[in-house]
Amino acid sequence: MAYPFQKSRKHLCANSLITTISESYEQIPNVRPNKDSRKITIHDASMSAFAMMHLKYPSLLSFERDKTEQEVRHNLEHLYQIKKRAPCDTSMREILDPIDPVEFKKPFKTLLSNVQRGGLLKAFEFHCGNLKNHYLLPIDGTGLFYSCNNKKPCQECCTKNKGKANEAHYHQLMAACIAHPDQKTVLPLAPEAIVCQDGSTKNDCEKNAIKRLFATIREHHPRLKFVILLDSLYADNPTVQLIKSYGWHYIIVAKDGNHASLVEAMDELDKEGKVHRAEKVNEETGIKWWFRYANDVRLNKAKYAEQVNVLDFVETDKKGKQHIWCWVTDIPLNEETIEPVMKGGRCRWHIENQTFNTLKNQGYDLEHNYGHGEKHLATNLAYLTMLAFLVDQIQELCCPQFQEALRTRSKGVRIALWKWIQGYFLHWLIKTWEGLFYTVTHGIEEKRVIPFDTS
Repeated sequence: MAYPFQKSRKHLCANSLITTISESYEQIPNVRPNKDSRKITIHDASMSAFAMMHLKYPSLLSFERDKTEQEVRHNLEHLYQIKKRAPCDTSMREILDPIDPVEFKKPFKTLLSNVQRGGLLKAFEFHCGNLKNHYLLPIDGTGLFYSCNNKKPCQECCTKNKGKANEAHYHQLMAACIAHPDQKTVLPLAPEAIVCQDGSTKNDCEKNAIKRLFATIREHHPRLKFVILLDSLYADNPTVQLIKSYGWHYIIVAKDGNHASLVEAMDELDKEGKVHRAEKVNEETGIKWWFRYANDVRLNKAKYAEQVNVLDFVETDKKGKQHIWCWVTDIPLNEETIEPVMKGGRCRWHIENQTFNTLKNQGYDLEHNYGHGEKHLATNLAYLTMLAFLVDQIQELCCPQFQEALRTRSKGVRIALWKWIQGYFLHWLIKTWEGLFYTVTHGIEEKRVIPFDTS
């Protein structure tokens, strides 16, 4: 759950956030013939797709079924700024498919800049030794959906068993989020589609995607200082060099099985007495921490291997069960920094638990196949899903009405809140998000009652 800020910031509540998105989508270039543009505008199609994701609709068909109702048309106009009408499911696919995905990334930059100007990012700062005013940025890839068929894949499709009867198409996404050092809080940045080229492996594709993601992050947020958190796939010389070229820092997982030479180097330094140890006890929980660390260790046996700092960490709970980690980092390790580095490294799980798990299991339906399209449809809808998640995360941080509705109605399960919102959205005329959240929290005095038939 996000860390709540007590002070309300109206420019970071739903009405303003959605206005920002609407203004961005007004600028999307029209790539369709004029006769098609007169029917449904790109803006209305884009905002309709965003509304579908933000309202947690499980499919285009269910959204298509509801959008013709008077209450829904009214609410789409007032809450999502759809000016004429929402398209049918076929038109939505046709309109969104050719749009360059970069257009759907643009609101991520603006929304996060607004968060920063509102002072909210201060709480996310990571301090470690001489490292000040940095932000933890866990990054990882995830699968969206898997479709076994012989239909022609779109431009962003990955393909298995190409040309065979059991050919399968699937989509993957590379995502990054700013993570709170102490709270289970994330703010996702613009995602990046993982595209597999012929003959390339899954690992190659993820590494190419992360290069594009780094470039986007630098373009959108040139002044933010990041500590990149990655899994063991990226504990290699090219990735470390790439991160350093941007002036960022890193904490990367290093697994024994994949980094045998690093383990050997640590063991050799240990024999020479160049490895340091420390033990700590968490007084509140009774959990014991054991550290082993060394600076300037060769990452591998390559001729021009990077020199990294290595932190081995073992956590022992009250029952004696141990959890073991190893990280490589460029942050100098000493008695003062080993604990912040450890906590920062463990924040990598925020991308799995607070981001991907929420998107897949808390109503956002990230793994649902809304359609491949021919060009960018699946990617654009995935980006809109992430954008809906970002809007909810920002509200959870600083919108008191949303916080109260979440506290009152979710009961620990976000899907419960989405059902309340959907219920009012479908059956009542709503003019503002504040009014909707208030009604979700407090109910209404004149409830609709179905009369009992006594005949």
